[in-house]
Amino acid sequence: MSKKNETHRKILDVADKLFATKGFKAVTLREITNSLGLKHTALFYYAKSKELLYMQVMERNFKRHEQKMEEAILHAGDDLKEQMQVVAEWLLSQPPLNLGQLMQSDFTHLKPEHASRLAVLAFDSLRMPLTKTFQRANDIGIITVEDPGLAAISFVSLIETVHATQPAFDAEQRQSIVNSIIDMLLNGLYSR
Repeated sequence: MSKKNETHRKILDVADKLFATKGFKAVTLREITNSLGLKHTALFYYAKSKELLYMQVMERNFKRHEQKMEEAILHAGDDLKEQMQVVAEWLLSQPPLNLGQLMQSDFTHLKPEHASRLAVLAFDSLRMPLTKTFQRANDIGIITVEDPGLAAISFVSLIETVHATQPAFDAEQRQSIVNSIIDMLLNGLYSR
């Protein structure tokens, strides 16, 4: 990796941590540069504004989630339950996304077109890996679901809700909850 790319990666990593802990509005570019030992003006080579830096950070995060979920599904084989479990494991292994908070707090400080772009990217990145999985399972008759995309984002939302309860449950309890969610979704709520 070139020095320029390495510097850019470090900037994104530091900015990511700061935005995640403090929120978009509270973070300053000076805080980011001070954390890296860079001059304030050096940052503008990589991002022309705090908002554009935030966009880079969030786009990288959402694309990484999509890529890692796709990889996990691929390595899980053909079993739908296993595919859902590995997606849940990936999501639980990452810092919580807190999409509701992002959209109600951070995104409100962005230009409308930037907020809209990130909202669409978040929605697409988090639902597409499982949408494809659910669509394949639907096509071969394993499940019957009218809207695989809605099923996918609903599942991700349920897992994110479990993730948000981290202090209340240990890892084993969260995994048990995830398994129950998967069983409930695959087996349905109606008695048979």
